[in-house]
Amino acid sequence: MNHAHRTVTKQRRQLRAKPNLKHIRTRSDDGTTWRYLEGWHVISEANRIFGFDAWTRETVDCCCVYTKRCGNRYEAVYTTRVRVLVRAGDIEVVREGSGVGQANGTNPGQAHEFALKAAETDATKRALVTFGNAFGLTLYAADPMRTSRSCRETNAPQISVAEQDK
Repeated sequence: MNHAHRTVTKQRRQLRAKPNLKHIRTRSDDGTTWRYLEGWHVISEANRIFGFDAWTRETVDCCCVYTKRCGNRYEAVYTTRVRVLVRAGDIEVVREGSGVGQANGTNPGQAHEFALKAAETDATKRALVTFGNAFGLTLYAADPMRTSRSCRETNAPQISVAEQDK
Protein backbone atom coordinates (compact mmCIF):
# COMPACT_ATOMS: atom_id res chain seq x y z
CA MET A 1 0.00 0.00 0.00
CA ASN A 2 1.53 3.33 -1.03
CA HIS A 3 1.73 6.45 1.15
CA ALA A 4 -1.14 8.28 -0.64
CA HIS A 5 -3.48 5.31 -0.19
CA ARG A 6 -2.58 5.00 3.51
CA THR A 7 -3.20 8.73 3.97
CA VAL A 8 -6.64 8.60 2.33
CA THR A 9 -7.55 5.48 4.35
CA LYS A 10 -6.53 7.26 7.57
CA GLN A 11 -8.52 10.37 6.58
CA ARG A 12 -11.64 8.29 5.89
CA ARG A 13 -11.34 6.68 9.33
CA GLN A 14 -10.92 10.12 10.96
CA LEU A 15 -13.91 11.53 9.05
CA ARG A 16 -16.14 8.68 10.28
CA ALA A 17 -15.21 9.30 13.94
CA LYS A 18 -17.81 11.17 15.97
CA PRO A 19 -16.72 14.43 17.60
CA ASN A 20 -15.52 14.27 21.19
CA LEU A 21 -18.34 15.27 23.55
CA LYS A 22 -16.15 17.96 25.11
CA HIS A 23 -16.29 19.89 21.80
CA ILE A 24 -20.08 19.79 21.41
CA ARG A 25 -21.79 23.00 22.48
CA THR A 26 -25.48 23.76 22.93
CA ARG A 27 -27.61 26.85 22.58
CA SER A 28 -31.31 27.50 22.84
CA ASP A 29 -33.35 29.37 20.28
CA ASP A 30 -37.10 29.85 20.51
CA GLY A 31 -37.60 26.87 22.81
CA THR A 32 -35.36 24.48 20.86
CA THR A 33 -31.92 23.33 21.98
CA TRP A 34 -29.31 22.98 19.23
CA ARG A 35 -26.02 21.08 19.36
CA TYR A 36 -23.10 22.39 17.32
CA LEU A 37 -19.33 22.52 16.97
CA GLU A 38 -17.60 25.88 17.20
CA GLY A 39 -16.03 27.26 14.05
CA TRP A 40 -12.46 27.27 15.39
CA HIS A 41 -12.77 23.58 16.25
CA VAL A 42 -14.09 22.59 12.82
CA ILE A 43 -11.22 24.44 11.12
CA SER A 44 -8.73 22.83 13.52
CA GLU A 45 -10.16 19.40 12.63
CA ALA A 46 -9.87 20.16 8.90
CA ASN A 47 -6.20 21.06 9.44
CA ARG A 48 -5.63 17.87 11.47
CA ILE A 49 -7.41 15.50 9.08
CA PHE A 50 -6.56 17.00 5.68
CA GLY A 51 -3.36 18.86 6.55
CA PHE A 52 -3.13 22.64 6.81
CA ASP A 53 -1.81 22.82 3.25
CA ALA A 54 -4.21 20.32 1.63
CA TRP A 55 -7.48 22.23 1.85
CA THR A 56 -8.71 25.73 1.09
CA ARG A 57 -11.86 27.74 1.52
CA GLU A 58 -13.09 30.55 -0.65
CA THR A 59 -16.03 32.87 -0.17
CA VAL A 60 -17.82 32.75 -3.52
CA ASP A 61 -20.84 34.89 -2.65
CA CYS A 62 -21.59 37.41 0.04
CA CYS A 63 -24.57 39.69 0.51
CA CYS A 64 -25.64 42.11 3.23
CA VAL A 65 -29.37 41.42 3.50
CA TYR A 66 -30.21 43.72 6.41
CA THR A 67 -28.69 46.69 8.16
CA LYS A 68 -30.25 49.11 10.60
CA ARG A 69 -29.34 51.63 13.26
CA CYS A 70 -31.14 50.95 16.55
CA GLY A 71 -30.56 53.82 18.91
CA ASN A 72 -26.83 53.91 19.57
CA ARG A 73 -26.27 50.37 18.17
CA TYR A 74 -26.04 49.02 14.63
CA GLU A 75 -27.34 45.70 13.29
CA ALA A 76 -26.28 43.75 10.20
CA VAL A 77 -27.17 40.39 8.63
CA TYR A 78 -25.15 38.67 5.90
CA THR A 79 -25.61 35.58 3.77
CA THR A 80 -22.59 33.86 2.25
CA ARG A 81 -21.65 30.85 0.17
CA VAL A 82 -18.27 29.24 0.77
CA ARG A 83 -16.44 26.69 -1.39
CA VAL A 84 -14.11 24.20 0.29
CA LEU A 85 -11.54 22.33 -1.80
CA VAL A 86 -9.73 19.30 -0.36
CA ARG A 87 -6.78 17.64 -2.07
CA ALA A 88 -6.55 13.90 -1.37
CA GLY A 89 -3.68 12.50 -3.38
CA ASP A 90 -4.40 13.24 -7.05
CA ILE A 91 -8.09 13.92 -6.35
CA GLU A 92 -9.65 17.29 -5.57
CA VAL A 93 -13.00 17.25 -3.77
CA VAL A 94 -15.09 20.42 -3.80
CA ARG A 95 -18.01 21.13 -1.45
CA GLU A 96 -20.06 24.27 -0.89
CA GLY A 97 -22.05 25.54 2.05
CA SER A 98 -24.21 28.54 2.71
CA GLY A 99 -24.52 30.46 5.93
CA VAL A 100 -26.17 33.39 7.66
CA GLY A 101 -24.65 35.66 10.26
CA GLN A 102 -26.22 38.40 12.32
CA ALA A 103 -24.58 40.83 14.70
CA ASN A 104 -24.92 44.16 16.38
CA GLY A 105 -22.21 46.54 17.42
CA THR A 106 -21.37 49.99 18.68
CA ASN A 107 -20.54 51.18 15.15
CA PRO A 108 -21.50 50.08 11.62
CA GLY A 109 -18.08 48.59 10.87
CA GLN A 110 -18.19 46.36 13.92
CA ALA A 111 -21.71 45.11 13.16
CA HIS A 112 -20.82 44.33 9.53
CA GLU A 113 -17.50 42.68 10.43
CA PHE A 114 -19.03 40.38 13.06
CA ALA A 115 -22.04 39.47 10.89
CA LEU A 116 -19.86 38.69 7.87
CA LYS A 117 -17.47 36.60 9.98
CA ALA A 118 -20.37 34.66 11.49
CA ALA A 119 -21.86 34.00 8.03
CA GLU A 120 -18.53 32.81 6.59
CA THR A 121 -17.92 30.55 9.60
CA ASP A 122 -21.44 29.10 9.34
CA ALA A 123 -21.01 28.45 5.61
CA THR A 124 -17.59 26.85 6.15
CA LYS A 125 -19.01 24.54 8.80
CA ARG A 126 -21.88 23.56 6.49
CA ALA A 127 -19.48 22.77 3.65
CA LEU A 128 -17.16 20.73 5.88
CA VAL A 129 -19.98 18.82 7.58
CA THR A 130 -20.64 17.06 4.26
CA PHE A 131 -17.29 15.28 4.68
CA GLY A 132 -18.47 13.35 7.72
CA ASN A 133 -18.95 12.89 11.41
CA ALA A 134 -15.74 14.61 12.48
CA PHE A 135 -17.28 17.91 11.40
CA GLY A 136 -20.59 17.36 13.19
CA LEU A 137 -22.64 15.35 10.69
CA THR A 138 -23.97 13.14 13.50
CA LEU A 139 -25.36 16.22 15.24
CA TYR A 140 -28.02 16.42 12.50
CA ALA A 141 -29.38 12.94 13.29
CA ALA A 142 -32.92 12.64 14.61
CA ASP A 143 -32.57 13.67 18.21
CA PRO A 144 -35.20 14.83 20.68
CA MET A 145 -32.67 17.37 21.97
CA ARG A 146 -32.82 19.12 18.57
CA THR A 147 -36.55 18.98 17.93
CA SER A 148 -39.15 21.09 19.69
CA ARG A 149 -42.37 19.40 20.75
CA SER A 150 -44.51 21.26 18.21
CA CYS A 151 -42.25 20.13 15.36
CA ARG A 152 -42.19 16.53 16.59
CA GLU A 153 -45.97 16.55 16.61
CA THR A 154 -46.35 18.09 13.15
CA ASN A 155 -43.18 16.62 11.56
CA ALA A 156 -42.33 20.14 10.36
CA PRO A 157 -38.68 20.63 9.41
CA GLN A 158 -36.35 22.49 11.76
CA ILE A 159 -34.47 25.48 10.37
CA SER A 160 -31.31 26.50 12.19
CA VAL A 161 -30.52 30.16 12.76
CA ALA A 162 -26.77 30.66 12.34
CA GLU A 163 -24.94 31.05 15.61
CA GLN A 164 -22.48 33.88 15.88
CA ASP A 165 -18.92 32.79 16.61
CA LYS A 166 -17.50 34.98 19.30
